[in-house]
Amino acid sequence: MTEAHHEPALPAVTPAQPETVGATSPQPATRKRPQVRWVIAGAAVLVLLLCFGGCGALLATRNDEGSPDQGKPAPATAYPSRAGTSAPTSAAAPTTAPATMAPPAPVYDTPTKGDFKLKVKTLRKQCFGSAGCNITYRIDVTYVGDGLDPSSTYEVTYEVKGAEDPIINTFEVTGDSASVQQEETASTKRSGDKLTAVATDVSEL
Repeated sequence: MTEAHHEPALPAVTPAQPETVGATSPQPATRKRPQVRWVIAGAAVLVLLLCFGGCGALLATRNDEGSPDQGKPAPATAYPSRAGTSAPTSAAAPTTAPATMAPPAPVYDTPTKGDFKLKVKTLRKQCFGSAGCNITYRIDVTYVGDGLDPSSTYEVTYEVKGAEDPIINTFEVTGDSASVQQEETASTKRSGDKLTAVATDVSEL
């Protein structure tokens, strides 16, 4: 029989296992620098605020100590009075308006016949040799008084002289205007005769 050759048994090689990290193995440290920075910045701001506050209080104390008005009451300030509050009021001095002088009432004349000066103005004239002339005329009126009431009307009677026959007529006067006839006619005995007019009466209408 043939002997069977057996290879010598090699010891089993166990593959290397990775080292297992136990629970007690140290962990890497967590970064806490940002939080520390914020705490430091806040503390710095607080210190600055305290410094500025102390300086301001010190300046205010010095200003109060150096003020010449320290210890004096503050001047009273007048405010407009509101509803429900009373405020002192000063009585205004009564003002007296200047007396207005009324213009004096105008004084008018009471006209008389002597206040009217009449003139005969010849408009046309036709003569017949020495026998006489036919004359067309108008009376011009002039008032020589101080003034007539414009609300009153007066009637003036006048007489024309120098004509063959006496001529009597009237005109009206209101204020400073007279209403006369625009044309009147008369005849003279001689060509050289002249017509004249005179007021003989004045009456108020």
